[in-house]
Amino acid sequence: MMKWTLIVRLTHWLVAAGVIVNFFNESGYAHRFIGYVCAALVLLRLVNGFCFARIEASTLHLPGVKAIKSHLQSLLKRETHDYVGHNPLGQYAVYVMWTLILLLALTGWLSRTDELWGEDWPVDLHEALSYCLQGMVVLHLLAVTLLSKWQGKNLISAMIRGK
Repeated sequence: MMKWTLIVRLTHWLVAAGVIVNFFNESGYAHRFIGYVCAALVLLRLVNGFCFARIEASTLHLPGVKAIKSHLQSLLKRETHDYVGHNPLGQYAVYVMWTLILLLALTGWLSRTDELWGEDWPVDLHEALSYCLQGMVVLHLLAVTLLSKWQGKNLISAMIRGK
């Protein structure tokens, strides 16, 4: 049984809250501050995972094509397996969301630099990345809901309680 550490759970919920708040608060100092905090939390999570968390050693790699094929075949049959950490698709989704958050912070910062002030492309790219992140969040919520139902496990409770 996987135990989600306190730092994993805190960073997960703080980033989730920040993303939701920034979705509704589209500009201004608070938006930038929350975005940078989310990026810092993602970096903290990565450093924690790579350097300090033994429990995450098996979840910090990207699964191969074989693992994804096997997982997709299992899903089509509605068979579920217990994974240590995320399932293969979930692992990729985590990295995609983290990458999007870091790119959002970068494009947000770039749009405020003197060199690019008034340029449209950083703002346009920032907006497009935001829509991609929103889509990934919806997929994440759907996947957690479906897998919780199929597995008969409360995955949301696991991310709150740690087990």
